[in-house]
Amino acid sequence: MALKARLIETVETADTLGEGVLWRVSDRSVWWTDIQARRLHRLAWPSLALETYTTPERLGSFGFVAGRDDLLIAAFESGFAVYAPESGHVTWLYRPAGLGPGVRLNDGRTDPQGRFWAGSMMERPVEEGEQPGGALYRLSAEGQAEAMLRGIRISNGLCWSAEGDRIYFADSPLGEIRSAPFDANSGTFGEFETFARFKGEAPDGAVTDAEGCVWTALWGGGRVARISPAGEEIASVEIDAPQPTCPAFGGPDANLLFVVSARDGLTAEQLKAQPLSGALFVFETDVCGWPQASVRLAATVLQQIGMEAA
Repeated sequence: MALKARLIETVETADTLGEGVLWRVSDRSVWWTDIQARRLHRLAWPSLALETYTTPERLGSFGFVAGRDDLLIAAFESGFAVYAPESGHVTWLYRPAGLGPGVRLNDGRTDPQGRFWAGSMMERPVEEGEQPGGALYRLSAEGQAEAMLRGIRISNGLCWSAEGDRIYFADSPLGEIRSAPFDANSGTFGEFETFARFKGEAPDGAVTDAEGCVWTALWGGGRVARISPAGEEIASVEIDAPQPTCPAFGGPDANLLFVVSARDGLTAEQLKAQPLSGALFVFETDVCGWPQASVRLAATVLQQIGMEAA
């Protein structure tokens, strides 16, 4: 049966590099970051009231903190922090040694058990014979980060199956999504293998649906592809922008597909032809997502944040 996906809203924020879109159930809102412009957006649904916050550093990705709508776990360019958008207060948790000039944190997501993960990326070409400097980090409830995978160019596409038994990941320049078995109790994974390949399109942000399929934004392809659990592309949603970056399911019935996009690197001629580049697109679909977990922080970390904020 063919996928039904009807465009119902376009929010023209003209983001340079929109990324990391998430739906928050508690207040029915959509959040995403404009990495290069150092902006964080919050869109109320369905009123479309938009709030935009200025971030202290480029914000690659983030997660919601369980029980605290005033706080986010933030993967800023130089490290992990707890961030309060309304006040702008930042409590730094961990700055990995592998970050610095030319390497920053990028795509991230919370696993089903409430652990936040984020990967780093290289902002320059990898030289011949050089080991790529990106890594995939897992943040503990106590605020310490551990590198779980190294040798990455551009970390993207991080997501888990609804059952929590598989992890998906993409190193975008390689043009493929990889998958590995995931141990929910220990937060570790087995050996990665190729899940899906793309030619002329780079897999960017991704999310899974309630049927076990992976939805990946294809940078340069102007679309979001739906990949079956067997690794076969079974549907595609066209986006009126050549650089979609990340999808998320949300809405009261979890059947809305939110897709953010980028203008970064497009010429004046390309922007004239596709002026909606950098917008948020909202589709009503006949597929549902599943509730994404919030980050679980140790009580000692939350107490420290309270003291610093005071």
